[in-house]
Parts: sequence; structure tokens; C-alpha cells
Amino acid sequence: MNKYFGKVSQYYRDVVSEMRKVVWPTKDETKDLTVVVLTVSGILALFTFVVDQAINFMMGKLL
Repeated sequence: MNKYFGKVSQYYRDVVSEMRKVVWPTKDETKDLTVVVLTVSGILALFTFVVDQAINFMMGKLL
């Protein structure tokens, strides 16, 4: 049982050590990247919708 707690505490120390190395983005970077993600997601959603509608139209004409 003691070996288990030793592994858990070592894991916790490793996580804390790695989290101290993280470089977090600034507030402005976060806002800018959020806009990029939302824009790209919207474009991909629109593209997927258009392709789906085109395939649906073609299948309707074929069948």
C-alpha cells in the first residue's frame, strides 16, 4: 500500500513540476485565437452544409 502512495505522490510532484513550465497565453492572445477558431469552424460548417446539400440534390435527381 505504501508503494502505491509513493507512486501517486511522485505523479503529483511531476504534474506540478510540468505545470510550472507551461507558458499560458495572454488575454489578448486568447481572444484572437478564439476568433480564429470560431471563424474556421463556421467556414467548415458552411462548406460541409453546401457539400451535403449538393450531394443530396444529386442523389435526388439520380434516384
